[in-house]
Amino acid sequence: MKRTGFILMLAALVLCQGALAHMPGADAAPEVDLGPIVVLDNGVPEEIGIDDIAAYHGGLEGKEPDACICCVCMYRVLLAGIDEVWGDEIPERSDIGVQSRLVSDGALHTAWYVTGTGPGMDAGSAGRLTLIAPNGSVLADYSKQARMVIANNRCLDDYRFEVTRLSTGESVTLTLREDAFPEGFFELRRAVKVDKTATEAESAEFLEKWNTLRADLLQKPDYELFNEIEPPEEEEPDLLGGGVFLALLCIMGAGIVLMGKKRR
Repeated sequence: MKRTGFILMLAALVLCQGALAHMPGADAAPEVDLGPIVVLDNGVPEEIGIDDIAAYHGGLEGKEPDACICCVCMYRVLLAGIDEVWGDEIPERSDIGVQSRLVSDGALHTAWYVTGTGPGMDAGSAGRLTLIAPNGSVLADYSKQARMVIANNRCLDDYRFEVTRLSTGESVTLTLREDAFPEGFFELRRAVKVDKTATEAESAEFLEKWNTLRADLLQKPDYELFNEIEPPEEEEPDLLGGGVFLALLCIMGAGIVLMGKKRR
């Protein structure tokens, strides 16, 4: 009952506000259909969309639904990771293990929701979430204060994730490509959000880069986001089939010409 009440509260938030809310001054998020993350919760299929993540994250933050960059990033990680490990199978929520070096609120809340390990979720069907410190050790303190010390100093190396099928140990590691981030993003982010030393021009530039990064995380294919995912192979042209078709056309054309001559 406790979980049901919490979910109803989040659903009400979704109805009242736009699910892809954004940081002050940011552009509206592009309309995209990422598709749901589908899990089995005690054998019952549950579809988890980005709107569900936005509502859960916003609810935990005491704000309107919010799919921030870190929420979208972790959502793409889990969407791709589950597909890589389980393929066409639907995973049991309790069988999903996630390791993350990204310890921000958005990443944590998204992983909490998908693995069922967060507040308001059913612990009986929960998977496993492990946060990793910059030195590679398991983070013992998940408090906001402890995590923000790490998150404030984030860099490209922190965008490293592992999705594991706990029952078999099969896993995939996913890391974000360096070119997924606009140039100078981390330096500007620190000046604007951490040190508070950014000029008005730098704040405007960071906002523009923030918009770009979120749009790319929502719209780009997996292989343009993750180092480990290869682009789909291009189909080679069917030269034999094309040659046969061309030959048939030539024969038909020749036949038509001959028939025309006979009629004369």
